[in-house]
Amino acid sequence: MDNTIDFLEYVAALNLVLRGKLEHKLRWTFKVYDKDGNGCIDKTELLEIVEAIYKLKKICHPEEVAEGPHLTPVEVVDRIFQLVDQNGDGQLSLDEFIDGARKDKWVMKMLHMDMNPGGWIVAQKKNSEFE
Repeated sequence: MDNTIDFLEYVAALNLVLRGKLEHKLRWTFKVYDKDGNGCIDKTELLEIVEAIYKLKKICHPEEVAEGPHLTPVEVVDRIFQLVDQNGDGQLSLDEFIDGARKDKWVMKMLHMDMNPGGWIVAQKKNSEFE
């Protein structure tokens, strides 16, 4: 594995994010979160992703960040593990990940990497029409 994607992989991932079923999206998200590829997500891996999402939100949606008090990334990770880590082993398996996201709307919002590419594409098209 060379940590790059070719065009066909890119198109397949984009199609999945735009049109895939929820379970397929969650499986893809799990693979992204499982950085070491061991089949489980630990707190360190999840914290890296949550921190990256927080940074992106600060840049892309500063109005949401300024709305009021929010959980810190560490608090988000701790709460997700409290709600999702069914066997208490300190790691999230794929099954725990999917079950947790399906059972709890807050967990779904936190775990699901919904970057709203459809909305981004529409916004880009509108911007290009005015140029």
